[in-house]
Formats: sequence, structure tokens, C-alpha cells
Amino acid sequence: MISVVLPCYNPVDGWCQTLLQNVHELNAALPQYQIEYIVSNDGSTRLNRGVLPEITATSGILFVDNLINEGKGSAIRKGTMHAKGDIVIYTDIDFPFGTQPIVEMINIFATDPQCWFVYGNRNVEYFRKLPFKRQVVSKALQLLNKLFLSRHVTDTQAGIKGFRREILPEILQTKTNTFVFEIELIRKLIKKKIEIRSIDVAAKPTIVFSDFSYKVLFRETISLWRIIFMSSVWGDI
Repeated sequence: MISVVLPCYNPVDGWCQTLLQNVHELNAALPQYQIEYIVSNDGSTRLNRGVLPEITATSGILFVDNLINEGKGSAIRKGTMHAKGDIVIYTDIDFPFGTQPIVEMINIFATDPQCWFVYGNRNVEYFRKLPFKRQVVSKALQLLNKLFLSRHVTDTQAGIKGFRREILPEILQTKTNTFVFEIELIRKLIKKKIEIRSIDVAAKPTIVFSDFSYKVLFRETISLWRIIFMSSVWGDI
């Protein structure tokens, strides 16, 4: 079985139709697998609950309703706690990279038994479409990845990752709730010498990129420095 975890916070109008369309597309692309979809709501304040019966009535979709907004890292952890699959993929509720990268990840796991974790590596065109503030933040994080993680890890912040169930405990043991939790996670995996691979991903033309507020940027910075500080003091967090 494959589990697809979809963190969700204040999704845009039409998110239900987008979800169902991608569910049908991915099921058709991987007919040999049973796929479950776990929508992990992260305390959304703008979410049309009138569409929930349509979602939950669809076979293979579970809606996990977390009432308090804690951050993307928390939403992913809470979603993966319900995952039954041998392979777990997480991506955003609007499938910003489409379903093809998920198919590619599944193929990697099927053909490379030594690989336990796959991350999406965003292409140059993706970064060009980002608002200027996000471009600066992304470039800074790429530099940090090389210094703090590994020169071989090119991108930690693309919103799509896949892993084997055996490393689910590593996911659940992360402590960071915000977007940068993946830096904490990948550092743990590197220290355990887990094989990591990447695939190139590109955003769908229909995706509209939002900008970071200064409040969010401050919160992410605090989380990032916590990861760096705790790792330097204790060697882990």
C-alpha cells in the first residue's frame, strides 16, 4: 500500500475538486497499488466543511481534523501517524508538482531497495516564479543545506518527499512544527547514513505562489536557529 499525506491549511476555493481530480489521476497511473490519501487539516480557519462529506465518501480518503494550527511539520507528523502504507509520500493539498513526481518516487523505491528517502529538487524555472522575498529565503536555505547538511542535498524545501515505512519513527521524532522541519529530518537521516535520492520537480503552470509574511519569516528563522543550536550542542535534537 502507498500512503499519500496531504497537509492542509486554509486551502483555496475549489480545493476539493482539485484533490479528487489528482486522486483519480494518481490511481489511474498506479493501478497495481492500493493508495490511501490522508488530508491532515492544520487548524484551518477558512475551510468549506460543506465539501467534507464528498471527500470522506470517496474510497481511500481520510480527513484528519487537527483543530489547532501548529505548522506544516506538525500536520505532516499527525498525518503520517495514520499512514498504513509501506511507502509514504507527502505533498501539498493542491498537488503543486502534479502526480508524475509521485509515480517517479514509487518507481525509485520499487527498483532501488537501498533507497529509503526521496526528495523533490525544484528547477530553476520554479525559483524564477517565486516572489522576491521567497527567492532570497530559498537561496539562503540552499546555502545552509550545503554547510549544515551535505553538499549533495540540493533542496530541502520542495513540498514533496517520499520514504519507506521503516524510517517513519524518524519522522515522528522530529520536534520542529514549521516549514523548516525537513532540515531537522534530513540531518537525522544523513547521520544515520540512510540513502537519499532526489528527483527534479517543476510547478504546475496554474500554481500561484503566495509570499511570506514577516511573522511567518520570523517564526521560521527561530525554528531554524533552534535546529542549528541544538544540533551543535547535543549533536541531535
